[in-house]
Amino acid sequence: MIARNPIKTTSLNEPAHPAPVTVHVRLVAAFAFFVIVVSFLDTMAQLPVLPPFVRSLGAGAGLVGIVLAAYSIANMMGNIGAGFVIDRFGRKAGIVVGMAVAGSAVALYATVTSPQQLLVLRVLHGLGGAILVPAAFAFAGDAARHNRAGRAMGRAGAAVALAALIGPAGGGIFGATFGPRPLFLTLAALMAMTAVLVVSFLPESYRESSRETTPFSQRLIPVLRDRRLIFVYVAVFFAQAAMGTLSFALPLAVDAAGFSAARTGALLSIFSLVAIVLFVAPTAGLSDRHGRPIVIRIGMITLAAALGILSLGTSLGGMALAMVVYGIGYGLVFPALCATVIDCTSPTNRGTGFGVFYAVFSLGVAAGPIASGVAVEAGASPTALVALTLVAAQLILYAVDRAPARK
Repeated sequence: MIARNPIKTTSLNEPAHPAPVTVHVRLVAAFAFFVIVVSFLDTMAQLPVLPPFVRSLGAGAGLVGIVLAAYSIANMMGNIGAGFVIDRFGRKAGIVVGMAVAGSAVALYATVTSPQQLLVLRVLHGLGGAILVPAAFAFAGDAARHNRAGRAMGRAGAAVALAALIGPAGGGIFGATFGPRPLFLTLAALMAMTAVLVVSFLPESYRESSRETTPFSQRLIPVLRDRRLIFVYVAVFFAQAAMGTLSFALPLAVDAAGFSAARTGALLSIFSLVAIVLFVAPTAGLSDRHGRPIVIRIGMITLAAALGILSLGTSLGGMALAMVVYGIGYGLVFPALCATVIDCTSPTNRGTGFGVFYAVFSLGVAAGPIASGVAVEAGASPTALVALTLVAAQLILYAVDRAPARK
């Protein structure tokens, strides 16, 4: 037990009225899906409009990069501490607070007159997201049926992929039609509306009711010492580094092949669609049946193959094939990674577990473009280099998997 005293909880897995549970759980799952989509949509929809907006405020290229990166840095720093809030005060409170903070920051984007003001708001936005996303995934994890965590996390992954699919396209069209500031206000209004709906309709899946708060160290230390979770942290770092590399290298590959930037969006849509199909198909439950580590390894090798294809192909068909293969790999990896977090945590520290998970997640996303830039300056192919790194990472995963359990 992590807590010294028994802690009373509420749980979606233990309904008070068994008769209507099927309909109730399905409605809650559908609403939770919507909440996860909105949780990622605020950042996804800004992708096409934010860089030119920062430039319009008078920022140079270097400051533009700093402003864009500020969200990820703040998000990564806030993820671990956010776990305490989520576990102590509940998933519902974490979602509402996260949306309130992030939504307020996005609304204030519309009022800025300098890049420095926007930089401060990006930090605030990142801190709000640091609470929001782990809270949403902890809620989904609490609601997962026993031995079906992979399927549950597949649905959560489909929500993320759907946000990635519709966000940039919708944000780009809306921004081009009405301008970036109305887009920011619209996204903030969507988050405010969702927060109100969460308060009104989303049941709490876990909240400490004991007056004695479990020390943060008793929540954090187990998720840092568990060998299975260390395996997941290593895997998610390399998987997200691959994603960061893809976001860096794909536009360059499209441009080098003589195609317009619109082709980049179409290729990324292929990846998102393939991933969504795997997230909602029975394949999401492969790790439930065959174990998490083997599915994670196969998925990472598939990601490496996709980057290898991208490094070799200069035709549109070759790049499209790479995106299909990448979507398959990500569709295998993501549910298995998240399901392992559920397996290795209890409701008492699940928010902390997902906080650490998303901190490493963000670190990988940031590391990918940095490594890619260094590779390009050294005259190497970033996609080929990261593909080889993903293969080499199998040795690290093997060593972690075989290491003796720490007491």
